Amino acid sequence: MRIADQLGAGFKGDIIGPDHASYGHARRVWNAMIDRHPGLILRCTCTDDVVAAVNVARANGLLPAVRGGGHNVSGKSMSDGGLTIDMGGMRNVAVDAGNHLVHVDGGCLLGDVDAATAPYGLIVPAGIMSETGVPGLALGGGIGWFSRKHGLTCDQFVSLEVVLASGEVVEASADQHPDLFWALRGGGGNFGVVTRFTFRAQDFGPMMRIGVSLYQPEDAAETLREYASIVPTLPRTIGWHAALKHDIPALPFVPPELVGARLLMLISMWLDDADDPAGAELVDRLGAVGHPCVTASTVLPFGAGVQKLLDEEFPNGQRYYTKEAHVAELAGEAIDTLVEFWKDMPMHGEVEIIGLGGAIGDVGEDATAFSNRQYLLWLNFAMAWNDPANDADYIARTRQVVRDLEPWTGRGVYVNMLNFDELDRVVEAYGAEKYARLGRVKAQYDPENLFRMNYNVTPVPGDRAGAAGPAAGAHG
Repeated sequence: MRIADQLGAGFKGDIIGPDHASYGHARRVWNAMIDRHPGLILRCTCTDDVVAAVNVARANGLLPAVRGGGHNVSGKSMSDGGLTIDMGGMRNVAVDAGNHLVHVDGGCLLGDVDAATAPYGLIVPAGIMSETGVPGLALGGGIGWFSRKHGLTCDQFVSLEVVLASGEVVEASADQHPDLFWALRGGGGNFGVVTRFTFRAQDFGPMMRIGVSLYQPEDAAETLREYASIVPTLPRTIGWHAALKHDIPALPFVPPELVGARLLMLISMWLDDADDPAGAELVDRLGAVGHPCVTASTVLPFGAGVQKLLDEEFPNGQRYYTKEAHVAELAGEAIDTLVEFWKDMPMHGEVEIIGLGGAIGDVGEDATAFSNRQYLLWLNFAMAWNDPANDADYIARTRQVVRDLEPWTGRGVYVNMLNFDELDRVVEAYGAEKYARLGRVKAQYDPENLFRMNYNVTPVPGDRAGAAGPAAGAHG
């Protein structure tokens, strides 16, 4: 029997095979290095569609990839020859402003959430690009502009509706399936398909005060030394990030004559009331660090402005390779290594130094699957190019500079940033003890490892005495 027949008349979404007019578009993801051809794409419109898709995947021995926004750098959201469950038809957001709750469908992008919450003066702390999918970001942890003040995206979970490998639908929260709830806060897509997130919303905006300063390459190392000395002294009401850009884009605060130049950019974001004089004073003070060639301070709408600043710089369809590392110490030699690499790097993109800390560390290390909360700074090498002939060279250059920085980087890795050549680092992302615990949860909710087209956790049966099984509290 054909899969279309197995889905039945109740499947309301689109069934997209290789002969479908939308197939070419539907199989494309953010990273053009990923060129996969699924046998079938099921674009779902509701939870019942997802249940049907999971059931046919299981019945036919097809390992499903699950696509939210398609922004995963290693292309985990698209199968090759198999079945992709595409959540793109599920993009509703409902805001319960009185209770500070936001209900988000599993196919939403960050921009969908920002657009819905901004009129209420609310945000869900999330990532740094509006076109990122909510599920991949949030289930892996969720680092973004508001992390210092409010923590990770997964720290905002109140409850999640999950379609399990069995086809059952459960609600995971601190009170229902608490082991699953723990695992979903950082454990990725290993345990089922999340069809609805309920987030705790935070008061903000919609306007944000930001400051930007730009520096010529000869001033970059000295400026980053000042940056490294000041970051630990800052309140959690401000985020301050550095980006060594191959070519500065045409952003609102960049003079036309500097567009395309290789520059260091420091950007500060006041994470409180945009009209607070204390915020304006601190943003201006940080903008004066070093010897900037340009400084600017302004107030922009967060969702409609700040959250979209990077979208054009990292559009769909370029070839992307990223490497991430937690920073143990941003020492002078580490800065020199970074700047030397940046001054000569032929690929586009940027080297990002992301200031974290603050509320991320308020949550206990064992409270969620997300690991290594203690680091104040993270490095991200976000490299981009267009010619496939450069793949081997540019990937090798990026990997080498990360090796060169090992004396100053910490343990662990952010699971959301693992690339196609780093799938052996999943245990390292969590640590052996947490990985083992995740394996026990996996064995309870997906014992056959149906959901393995991801940063996979192997199911490991263990002593589950006292834990509720997947059928407890099931509905739908």
